Amino acid sequence: MSFVTLILLPSCEEMMGDFLEKAPGVDVTEDTIFSSQVQVETFVAGTYRYGIHSILPRNERNYTGLPRYTTTSIATDESESAVTWPGLQTWNVADVTPDNCSDNEDLRWTASALRFVAIRRANILLARIDQVNGLDPAYVSQVKGEAKFIRALNYFELLKRYGGVPIVDKKFELTDDFNVPRSTVKEVVDFIIKDCDDAIALLPDVYPSNYRGRATKGAALMMKSRTLLYAASPLFNTATPYLSMDDPANNTLICYGNYDGSRWQAAADAAKAVIDWAPSEGIALITNQGTDKNYKYIFEVNDNSEIILASKPSGTRTITQWPWTGLMPQRFYSGTWGMGYTMTLNFLKKYEKQDGTAQTWDPVGGTDLIQKYNELDLRFKQTCAIVGSNWNSDIALVSSYIKQDGKNAPHNDGNVCGQWITKHIPRTLRQSANSAMPNDIIFRLAEAYLNYAEALNEAQGPVPAAYAAVNIIRARSGQPDLPPGLNKEEFRERVRNERAIELFDEDHRLWDIRRWMIAEQDGVMQGNFYGLKIYENPAPPDFRYEVYKFETRLWNRRMYLHPFRRDEVLKGYLIQNPGY
Repeated sequence: MSFVTLILLPSCEEMMGDFLEKAPGVDVTEDTIFSSQVQVETFVAGTYRYGIHSILPRNERNYTGLPRYTTTSIATDESESAVTWPGLQTWNVADVTPDNCSDNEDLRWTASALRFVAIRRANILLARIDQVNGLDPAYVSQVKGEAKFIRALNYFELLKRYGGVPIVDKKFELTDDFNVPRSTVKEVVDFIIKDCDDAIALLPDVYPSNYRGRATKGAALMMKSRTLLYAASPLFNTATPYLSMDDPANNTLICYGNYDGSRWQAAADAAKAVIDWAPSEGIALITNQGTDKNYKYIFEVNDNSEIILASKPSGTRTITQWPWTGLMPQRFYSGTWGMGYTMTLNFLKKYEKQDGTAQTWDPVGGTDLIQKYNELDLRFKQTCAIVGSNWNSDIALVSSYIKQDGKNAPHNDGNVCGQWITKHIPRTLRQSANSAMPNDIIFRLAEAYLNYAEALNEAQGPVPAAYAAVNIIRARSGQPDLPPGLNKEEFRERVRNERAIELFDEDHRLWDIRRWMIAEQDGVMQGNFYGLKIYENPAPPDFRYEVYKFETRLWNRRMYLHPFRRDEVLKGYLIQNPGY
């Protein structure tokens, strides 16, 4: 049986979803589904469930066969997990292979082939929606736009992992040839952009509040912006790929095969279109909560004005359910999976002081830890729970230190790097109020500003508009403007650093590192990784720190793109990425 047969002609259960819950003796067919708006809406909802991914740890066993135990941050310089067994740890030892990659990172490629299930469902919607009697033309246009958006999103998720992939733009019939070869990077990018443009024209700007989680025009604009940014980046926008395919004629499956600076301008224009669209639809950066609270508010308050699209796979979840059980630092609450993860010192060094200068970290350690923490960019304390801080009414003191007797204080078990990451966890989540709705953000407006600044600098240099786009993000967290007079290379490094801080642990860093092709740089995805050991002092200052190496990570150049599963490549027509 061929690869595309498996993934593009899924089982009845995969394709029909909730429609299998039917009365005895009633057969469910496509004709049943496309017989009324109520039936169509159920199918659309199922398509979202298959087609919209999550950036947070989730137990999607019914869909993927496996839970995702952590965010992708543990595969980068952002963090280290408190436990060693999550699959994403394979990235830190360069053990990414055709046999384990989908199970360890791209779970939506694994057993149930969810990305292609979503693509097939989108194709079915596009093929059948016009045949449903009595539908309002505006509703038909909306559903077509949603289908185009979901298809574009899933092809982008494939592009950023694999490069060129098979393009299927229609509902397959049994008489069709299912052996669809890989398309080139250019063909896939063009296909995504065409779907985005169609969706932009078809989708509404807003929905009623009870339809949160559905794709809007802004979501399609953001999808276009992100796609063109990746397409313009060094990984793809080059004449020479990171490794050559066995047959160099196939190199266009993993890169454009030429460099074109106009791709950066196209990315800048797409990001500016998001920024220009936002005000008329009430989309705006969070700036009214105070510089010490604006950043945290984005992640604690669902459906706030900065969010363009969030995944809504579930309702409220308790502390012992996903994603909270996978995010909660060890020993904060009993009954969780005892996981959590900590920010590496490699990444901590990216945070400037509040005056915009670099923080200094003694390579051995010191007694001024709390002073150093207090001097950092205010986004740091809205991202991490530091030693000695108040977490909430349950945890008045974060005791993530080693006591004077050499034993761990209650919150220090699993504390590899010194600072527990709490960015996505609302502080209102307590024993007495132990459930909350995850704020699972796919697109938010700040990304558009950062996309714009990066692309504009690459296209035109550090022009005033590029400065302004970065500075508006910095200002809302109290950081001063970037210094004037930076050259193109200096501005590039500053905007990359700003992107790392602002979009920390939002499923960007693993892909940014690879599209920029900086993984080999020491301390990014290979080399020595450091953390802090924090000790209790018998007298003020209360804590001292020591710097120590917790790991030496490895990198293999072939990992700039994922491998396709070995069992699919062995079917004969799917060309494997180089090095695997």
